Amino acid sequence: MDVELIKSPIPIIMMVIYIAIVIWMAWYQGFSKKALERKKNQTFEDYLTGGKSRNAIIVFLITCVTFYSGTTFTGRVGFFYNFGVAGLNSVITCAATGLVMYFLSEKVWPIAKKYRLSTLPDIMELRYQSRYVKMLVSLIIVCFNIIWLITEIRTLGLAMNLASGGTLPIVVGSAIAFTIIIIYVATGGVNSVSMVDSFSACVMLGGSLMVLAYIISHFFGGSLGDMFHSAQEAASTLYAGETQASIFTLANSGDYNRPYWVSNVVLGTLVMLVYPSNFMSICLAKNVREVKKSSLATAASGIWLSIYGIFGACVLGAVAKGYTIQNPEAGLLELCSLGGNPIMLGLVCTFILAAALGTLDSTLISLSGLVSNDLITNVMHIRKGTPPVGADGVQSAEAIQQRVQKDAKKEVFRTRIIVVILGVIGFCFSLTDLPLLTLLTDMATNGMVLVTPTIAAGLFWKKATPHGAIASMLVAEAVYLGMYFSGIRYVWGGFFLGFPAIFCGIITIIVVSLATEKKFYEKHNAQTDIFKDFFVRGRVSAWIRENM
Repeated sequence: MDVELIKSPIPIIMMVIYIAIVIWMAWYQGFSKKALERKKNQTFEDYLTGGKSRNAIIVFLITCVTFYSGTTFTGRVGFFYNFGVAGLNSVITCAATGLVMYFLSEKVWPIAKKYRLSTLPDIMELRYQSRYVKMLVSLIIVCFNIIWLITEIRTLGLAMNLASGGTLPIVVGSAIAFTIIIIYVATGGVNSVSMVDSFSACVMLGGSLMVLAYIISHFFGGSLGDMFHSAQEAASTLYAGETQASIFTLANSGDYNRPYWVSNVVLGTLVMLVYPSNFMSICLAKNVREVKKSSLATAASGIWLSIYGIFGACVLGAVAKGYTIQNPEAGLLELCSLGGNPIMLGLVCTFILAAALGTLDSTLISLSGLVSNDLITNVMHIRKGTPPVGADGVQSAEAIQQRVQKDAKKEVFRTRIIVVILGVIGFCFSLTDLPLLTLLTDMATNGMVLVTPTIAAGLFWKKATPHGAIASMLVAEAVYLGMYFSGIRYVWGGFFLGFPAIFCGIITIIVVSLATEKKFYEKHNAQTDIFKDFFVRGRVSAWIRENM
């Protein structure tokens, strides 16, 4: 049976209602009397992290809708359709990331709170006392993280195209939805993002469960057993021995084998530690306890994330029942269209749009913050010869407040402009011919993860130096890009290129730091108290209780 797109106006009406609610939220956080009053003395910290004032529920919902992007229900469903459980790596990655964020919270949040820092490169500048480390960290993250921005923009258009019965072109749908995102991110900052994302997370979580129940009921008579049996039957024909023998086993050969799966889990977890919107979520919380609670909730939600694998099995099972799926990445949307229920199609289009929106707005604002604060403003400071944060060794609350408020309005305005520019650039790239969406994220993972040795050493190794950090990032990226552009895609039987590259980065930061440690720390004796803040447990928290 071929797909016949539903021509009912109900799906597009449901999406319009959702978009209307988002627009109202954007207006409230950007142009209401309360919002305009808040903007009068807004700093960059306020714009990007809301003054570190959110509770655990809000932080969890923002993290959740960012992690479970629109491609979760498109690209990942298609990946499971083609390669079975090899696509379920995100379930473990999500759980592991939540646990790691839990243990990082006591290190990261107090320092960000005390020194009024807003981005991960900010913390690296303070730790390494180097604006060049800050610049290189942010440059690498921005260059590779924009890939996620591109994939989600395409997902916006895909959802709106199906909701309109194919009458609204994907490009037009993407342009409309992404323009709305750019406007509310630029005008309302993180206040708009947190409000919209909390609402979008509820739509995504509730909507996806309702659609899953409908599909299993409609296509498989309410039987999970029949669904999985049908999926296995279709897979045995579709795979034809080219990948794995079953959707429930990992292949021993081919591109998506066990080494590939291990690579995704290990490197995928590590890269989430440097993913800018995750760090933004940590800084949104009002205290360490709220970060820990949201982190545990994120880890537990990894179980729910397996839903995209179940959706992939549903698409396979429908094929065994005689239905034709034209595009596995749109398989979930096509199933609802095949079911002939316009309300369910409208619901799935809406929650995919909500998921994509939640990832796009948080990614856009965090990337814009990096470009504005850590690249443009940082380069201006380098040209002026301005020393890094903490170079004078002064730690009084008054001195920190003065630094944050200096040129605050200019920096916030610059960030708003960057949101628009970065959004336009991302949209233009989304118009190009791209490979499978999931494979693009593999490239982003390999590139961004190479910053991890610098971050980990800065937070947990007293002997790390900026010389070692810079050398580590340059060597690791050179190894990765050198292998990639020479045509190598996997090593050691299927492992990501990020493995040998990050190994080289680790060795480099250790060797170079040990060689430069004595000279660097003798020269920076005035910053001894700042270095202690990173390594003396409870020191910063005590300062916060006394001064804030």
